[in-house]
Amino acid sequence: MKKILENIPCLGWGKNIECTFFGSLDAALRFLGEPVNYPYLMGVSAAAFRLRFHQPEWCASSPDAALDGTYPEAAMKAIGYEGEFIVRMVPGEKAIEKMFQLIKEEIDSGKPMLAIGLTRFPDWGIIAGYDGKRLLCRTYYDKSEEYSVAEEFPWIMFRMRKKEEKPPTAEENIINSIKLAVELAETPFIDRYANGLTAYDVWIKDLENEEMFSKMSQKELFIHWHINGWIYNSLYDARNAAVEYLKKAEKILEGKNREIVKEATENFDKVRKAIFENWIYFTMPHWVRQGRTWTPKATIEVDKWTPEMRRKGAEALKNIKKLEEKAFNILKKIR
Repeated sequence: MKKILENIPCLGWGKNIECTFFGSLDAALRFLGEPVNYPYLMGVSAAAFRLRFHQPEWCASSPDAALDGTYPEAAMKAIGYEGEFIVRMVPGEKAIEKMFQLIKEEIDSGKPMLAIGLTRFPDWGIIAGYDGKRLLCRTYYDKSEEYSVAEEFPWIMFRMRKKEEKPPTAEENIINSIKLAVELAETPFIDRYANGLTAYDVWIKDLENEEMFSKMSQKELFIHWHINGWIYNSLYDARNAAVEYLKKAEKILEGKNREIVKEATENFDKVRKAIFENWIYFTMPHWVRQGRTWTPKATIEVDKWTPEMRRKGAEALKNIKKLEEKAFNILKKIR
């Protein structure tokens, strides 16, 4: 009992593909022969314009673009597909066996599946085949270009079906994605997550609450340090994709809409640059080496997450939010 789909593109960190859901979706769709790329999927789904911040607790799930079906559904509609999340609701061998049969059906028909929970880290990857009861996969933690063996059985999967009807036109997709991005930017809360422009406000407020940090244990502070850096890293990745998407959109649209997107592109590029310039205040613990900390912007002579970094980080976010407000106000003019 063995079936492997060969030549699914590799996944990995440090490639400007940091959103694991859309990175995995991109690789799976390219394997299926679809003319997509990561910035396009991030943009056409509006995920390139997202920001969420879990409240009142901080949570590393905040940047996950598959927290609900909003972004995946928009991406699937744009390319003429349907997507379905399949969740393992109960533990035990019976539930696993039922899900394994679904995996087998998809792989046997030549289609990879996306899944979360293939490694001990809660990131998305791709199921590329099976060998007996072993799942072969692509993950962001693979050690080589060879498929890895899943460390765990996934608890959520995502399968794709191509629809018979034609997808929307390129122009329709761009306008739909921009309208969705603006709508979500102005939606203050989704479930327990502060969302859009409001997410900046709660992030800033928490960073300025030094009393909260002073009461944390070392372990709690370490976790918050990681989450802070991870959300910021994901924010840069998203806005980088937004700029690339809007640059392409500018060439497709015509008339007034083209002028609007051109102006918005220039403003989101300022956002992207501001995020990059202030990266030294949003480090992650695993970037620390021998008393110094590497960041994409510069290596700094600090091996901790200090109160000063939190204060300056809050100031940086205030400026970034102002830039974003201006950029979204420009996109509101799209018709």
